[in-house]
Amino acid sequence: MTQVEALYHLQEIDLNLLQRQKRLSEIAAALSNNQIILDTQRQVTVAENKLTPQQRKVRQLEQEIQSNTQKVQLTDEQLYSGRVRNPKELQDMQNEIKSLKKRNTELEDVLLETMMAVEEAEIELADAQKLLQTVQTSWEQDHAQLLSEQDTIKAEITGLQQKRQQALPAVTTENLKIYNTLRPRKNNQPIALLINQSCSVCRVEQDMTIIGDARKGQKLTHCSSCGRILLYRGG
Repeated sequence: MTQVEALYHLQEIDLNLLQRQKRLSEIAAALSNNQIILDTQRQVTVAENKLTPQQRKVRQLEQEIQSNTQKVQLTDEQLYSGRVRNPKELQDMQNEIKSLKKRNTELEDVLLETMMAVEEAEIELADAQKLLQTVQTSWEQDHAQLLSEQDTIKAEITGLQQKRQQALPAVTTENLKIYNTLRPRKNNQPIALLINQSCSVCRVEQDMTIIGDARKGQKLTHCSSCGRILLYRGG
């Protein structure tokens, strides 16, 4: 194995490591992101806040209607009991009964409207709760899959790191230094293939001297355009 081949092998390992490390970062971000659950929980809270005051209003209306009905019954009993003989008092009692019944009619109209609003709010809340349950179930399933994938990738990274250690002895200290210097400048791809007389990365055709040196593989030969180390692959 020539030095260029050894460096290319090292690059393949490093690129695989970077790919898996990037995926690990994506998984970590996904595992910590429960925004969709928080958003759906807020929808439930909004629906609850809409329903609760309407339910309270229904209870208040029912209590007032019941209270007025009881007052009508009591006043009606007094009116026909014969105990009250004063015409003015009798008239006042009749007026009160009339007023209470009128008030109850108004309250019953409001109660009907409020009960309809409660029904709509209950449906809205039920839909929000159902959506939350669906979202939570889906999130938990995705969470479990991500954790499984995370374990798999960590194992793969361990294996790749071992391969990297095994690949390093084939590269000289000087060439490894060149490789490490080029990596950040060449988007982690300091080695390119020479295919059909052209660099596989920048696609620039090389002159015959560079092609000849790359074919021999006795020294590191750089692309005349992008400066990457070329590994001859025929063509």
